[in-house]
Amino acid sequence: MYGIGEMLDAMKDRNQLLVYAYPRLSKTDLLFLRIGGNGLGNLLLTWARCLAASEHHGWRMIWPTWASFKLKNWRVNPYDHRTYTALFKPNERYVTGWRKPWCLARYRWVGEPARQDSPVHPGSIVEFRGMKDFFAPFRDKHALISEELHRMTRAEHLAAYSEPNPAPIGIHVRRGDFIQRANYQDTITDHNSLLPLKWYIDALQAVREKAGNNVPAFVFSDGTDADLEGLLALTGVRRVDYGSGLGDMLGLSRSRLLIASGSTFSMWGSYLGQVPTLWHPGKLVQSLLIENPNQEFEWTTGDPLPDWIRDYLNPDNTLPGHASRPTAR
Repeated sequence: MYGIGEMLDAMKDRNQLLVYAYPRLSKTDLLFLRIGGNGLGNLLLTWARCLAASEHHGWRMIWPTWASFKLKNWRVNPYDHRTYTALFKPNERYVTGWRKPWCLARYRWVGEPARQDSPVHPGSIVEFRGMKDFFAPFRDKHALISEELHRMTRAEHLAAYSEPNPAPIGIHVRRGDFIQRANYQDTITDHNSLLPLKWYIDALQAVREKAGNNVPAFVFSDGTDADLEGLLALTGVRRVDYGSGLGDMLGLSRSRLLIASGSTFSMWGSYLGQVPTLWHPGKLVQSLLIENPNQEFEWTTGDPLPDWIRDYLNPDNTLPGHASRPTAR
C-alpha cells in the first residue's frame, strides 16, 4: 500500500510530463543490482555529468543503481570487493522506490544530447553512460558536485571529517586491478598502469626536502602491506583506511598535497578537495584545479619542485576548505 501523497504525486506526474535523467552505470542494470561495470571513480563521472546537466536544464534525476557484483573484484581486491551497496542514500532530488521502475518503463529513452542547448521533449528519459570527457562537463560545477556527493553519502563513510589532523601529504597507491606494463613507455601511455613504488618514494622524499622537514604522509591503497613495504618503512608514513573506497576518496580530498596514482580515484580526491597534486608522467589527463591550475603537474624523479610547496606545507598555513565538509544547500 502507498500513501495518499505518493498516489497524488504519481497522478501529477501523469498529467505533467517532465524530462528525466538517468545515470546508467552498467549495461546490465537490474534496477536493484548491476552486473559488472566500472570502479567508483568512473561511476561518479557518469553520475556527476548527469547531475550537472539536470541542474542546468531542470530535469528530474532517477536514482542510479549503485549496488554491483563483479566476480573479478572478489579475486583481485581482497581489501574491497567494490559492491557499493551501502555508500549512498537518496534524497528528494531523485526518483526512487516504486517510481523508479515505473518511470523507466513508462517514458521514452533518448541518448545524452551532443550539445548542452539541444532540446529534449517532455516525457523523455535522458540516458547518461560512460566517462564522456571525464571531468570537463562539470569541472566548473565544483560546489554543486561536492555538496551533493556529501549530502548523499552515508554518515559512516564520512569518518575522514572527524580526523582532527588530516595528512599534510596524501599518497594514493593504486594496485588491485591495475596492470604491470612491459616497459616504462607503456606505463606512461596506457591507462590503468601500475606505477613503480619507487616513484612514490622519490616524490615523497623530494617534497620533504623542499619543505625542509619530514612532513607526515598518509598512504591510501588497495594493495597489501607487502606491496607498499618500501614506502611504509619511511619515517612519518602510515597507512590509513576509512572503511571504504568512498571514505578513502574523501580522506584524500582533505590532504594539503596529493601524490597521485594514474586513476580517476586520485582525480576525484584532487578535484573534490581542490588539492595541489603531483602526477606521474603521462597521468595528468585533465586540469582539475579551478583557481590554481599551476599547482597540478607531472613530476619525474630529479625534477625541481616549485617553491610554493615549502610555504604550502607549513603547519601554520591554514587552508580553507580542508577543515570540514561542504555544507549542503
